Amino acid sequence: MTSTSALVDAAWLRDRLGEVVLLDATVDRHTGPDGGKIFVSGLGLHTERRIPGAHFADLIAGFSDPEAPFDFTCPSPSRIASHARDLGIREDSTVVVYDRLTGAWAARVWWVLRTAGITRVRVLNGGLTVWEAAGLPVADGRESAPTPGDVVARPAGDGFVGLERMKRIADGSDPTPAVCALRRTEYLGTPERPRSGHIPRTTSLPYADLLGPDNTLAHERTARIAGAHGIRAGDGTVLYCGGAINAAGLALALHEIGIDDVLLYDGSLSEWRADPALPLVVGPQEDGAAGSRG
Repeated sequence: MTSTSALVDAAWLRDRLGEVVLLDATVDRHTGPDGGKIFVSGLGLHTERRIPGAHFADLIAGFSDPEAPFDFTCPSPSRIASHARDLGIREDSTVVVYDRLTGAWAARVWWVLRTAGITRVRVLNGGLTVWEAAGLPVADGRESAPTPGDVVARPAGDGFVGLERMKRIADGSDPTPAVCALRRTEYLGTPERPRSGHIPRTTSLPYADLLGPDNTLAHERTARIAGAHGIRAGDGTVLYCGGAINAAGLALALHEIGIDDVLLYDGSLSEWRADPALPLVVGPQEDGAAGSRG
């Protein structure tokens, strides 16, 4: 994996719309009866308003495994390649991904493709927000289906860690640093909310803290915050969140400052919280603390 920038701005994309495979990775979400988040296809939002030339990248059923027990689980190489080909991605394609929120959805597609060996992938910094703020045109409806691509994918396992590795980090037998990319309030949890809090021996660096007011990432801001947090190249830091989406955003931000050896815990808290025997810490993490069972 290279350490060249994965971000492009609206002007760069405007000048190359006809030269790239442009993907809208938007995911829609609703609040369920219990107050929890329900994630659904963003196709309706895509057809309502999109950048001209963009195709819809289905992060729920295409670039995730819809049969997995947890949302947004990385799919098999064959599923990644199949969806990528359907979107017109060829071996020589330059792909640009965007969304209409914080960029984390786009970063997740970037991460899945990149770890599968499809590396000519960029992310529109600030997404649809900056595109519209620049006064650039939008379209509705769907583009005609592209000519199928020929890209291939390799197993994406090198970019992820699983539950057993995360258990070793939590009990201290694996000293690899691990960071939660959720907002600080989510990391801290509350005793009143069952199974809230964070995985033991992990610290907090919210992806949201790295974003400017227009949801853009900036090198200096990321470098300052990551430096204060002690995140360094060479440590192989593991990132997680609720479903490895904000963690992908954090991975993208760190990539931009040359920290390119991070890994994602793919199951994240969706998997960890599902097992009542696994410990969670409520409140700040104390150095060396094993955590309390929640």
